[in-house]
Amino acid sequence: MRWMETIKVQSATGKEQIIVNELIALAREVQLNANGQGLREAAVSSHSSVPGYFALRLFWDNDDPQPRGSLVGLSLTQSLKVFGLVDHSVWIEMSETEGGKENEQ
Repeated sequence: MRWMETIKVQSATGKEQIIVNELIALAREVQLNANGQGLREAAVSSHSSVPGYFALRLFWDNDDPQPRGSLVGLSLTQSLKVFGLVDHSVWIEMSETEGGKENEQ
Protein backbone atom coordinates (compact mmCIF):
# COMPACT_ATOMS: atom_id res chain seq x y z
CA MET A 1 0.00 0.00 0.00
CA ARG A 2 1.31 3.43 -0.89
CA TRP A 3 1.08 6.33 1.54
CA MET A 4 2.74 9.68 2.11
CA GLU A 5 3.72 11.81 5.07
CA THR A 6 3.86 15.56 4.61
CA ILE A 7 5.77 17.67 7.11
CA LYS A 8 5.21 21.36 6.45
CA VAL A 9 7.48 23.97 8.01
CA GLN A 10 6.86 27.71 8.03
CA SER A 11 10.11 29.42 9.00
CA ALA A 12 10.87 32.93 10.15
CA THR A 13 11.78 35.52 7.55
CA GLY A 14 15.48 35.50 6.75
CA LYS A 15 15.97 31.87 7.78
CA GLU A 16 14.91 30.34 4.45
CA GLN A 17 18.33 29.14 3.29
CA ILE A 18 19.10 27.53 6.65
CA ILE A 19 15.87 25.53 6.62
CA VAL A 20 16.31 24.52 2.96
CA ASN A 21 19.78 23.17 3.68
CA GLU A 22 18.54 21.32 6.76
CA LEU A 23 15.54 19.80 4.96
CA ILE A 24 17.66 18.60 2.03
CA ALA A 25 20.21 17.06 4.41
CA LEU A 26 17.44 15.34 6.41
CA ALA A 27 15.79 14.00 3.24
CA ARG A 28 19.09 12.48 2.08
CA GLU A 29 19.84 11.00 5.50
CA VAL A 30 16.37 9.48 5.85
CA GLN A 31 16.53 7.93 2.40
CA LEU A 32 20.00 6.48 2.99
CA ASN A 33 18.95 4.94 6.31
CA ALA A 34 15.53 3.54 5.33
CA ASN A 35 16.78 -0.06 5.76
CA GLY A 36 13.89 -1.91 4.14
CA GLN A 37 11.14 0.03 5.92
CA GLY A 38 9.40 0.74 2.62
CA LEU A 39 10.50 4.34 2.15
CA ARG A 40 10.55 4.99 -1.61
CA GLU A 41 11.40 8.68 -1.74
CA ALA A 42 12.01 11.73 0.41
CA ALA A 43 11.41 15.06 -1.34
CA VAL A 44 11.68 18.72 -0.34
CA SER A 45 9.46 21.43 -1.84
CA SER A 46 8.98 25.16 -1.35
CA HIS A 47 5.70 26.99 -1.58
CA SER A 48 5.22 28.74 -4.92
CA SER A 49 4.23 32.09 -3.43
CA VAL A 50 4.93 32.07 0.32
CA PRO A 51 8.59 32.63 1.24
CA GLY A 52 9.82 30.44 4.08
CA TYR A 53 7.10 27.78 3.65
CA PHE A 54 8.48 24.31 2.91
CA ALA A 55 7.38 20.68 2.83
CA LEU A 56 9.30 17.47 3.38
CA ARG A 57 7.38 14.56 1.90
CA LEU A 58 8.09 10.91 2.67
CA PHE A 59 6.67 8.42 0.16
CA TRP A 60 6.13 4.93 1.55
CA ASP A 61 5.17 1.59 0.00
CA ASN A 62 4.56 -1.10 2.61
CA ASP A 63 1.74 -3.12 4.13
CA ASP A 64 1.59 -1.15 7.36
CA PRO A 65 0.57 2.50 6.83
CA GLN A 66 0.83 4.46 10.06
CA PRO A 67 -2.28 6.66 10.51
CA ARG A 68 -0.44 8.99 12.90
CA GLY A 69 2.87 8.83 11.04
CA SER A 70 6.01 6.74 10.99
CA LEU A 71 8.62 6.95 13.73
CA VAL A 72 10.85 8.70 11.19
CA GLY A 73 8.16 11.25 10.33
CA LEU A 74 7.27 11.91 13.95
CA SER A 75 10.93 12.34 14.86
CA LEU A 76 11.49 14.76 11.98
CA THR A 77 8.41 16.72 13.00
CA GLN A 78 9.76 17.20 16.52
CA SER A 79 13.26 18.15 15.39
CA LEU A 80 12.00 20.71 12.84
CA LYS A 81 9.99 22.67 15.43
CA VAL A 82 13.11 24.73 16.21
CA PHE A 83 12.72 26.34 12.76
CA GLY A 84 9.11 27.52 13.10
CA LEU A 85 5.56 26.24 12.80
CA VAL A 86 5.31 22.56 11.83
CA ASP A 87 2.37 20.50 10.57
CA HIS A 88 2.51 16.73 10.04
CA SER A 89 -0.10 14.76 8.11
CA VAL A 90 -0.48 11.28 6.61
CA TRP A 91 -2.15 10.52 3.29
CA ILE A 92 -3.07 7.05 2.00
CA GLU A 93 -3.28 6.59 -1.75
CA MET A 94 -6.74 5.52 -2.88
CA SER A 95 -6.17 5.16 -6.63
CA GLU A 96 -3.48 5.53 -9.24
CA THR A 97 -3.70 7.02 -12.71
CA GLU A 98 -1.51 5.70 -15.51
CA GLY A 99 -1.80 6.53 -19.19
CA GLY A 100 -5.15 8.26 -18.71
CA LYS A 101 -6.79 5.28 -17.02
CA GLU A 102 -7.60 5.10 -13.35
CA ASN A 103 -6.57 1.89 -11.59
CA GLU A 104 -8.24 1.29 -8.24
CA GLN A 105 -6.10 -0.44 -5.66
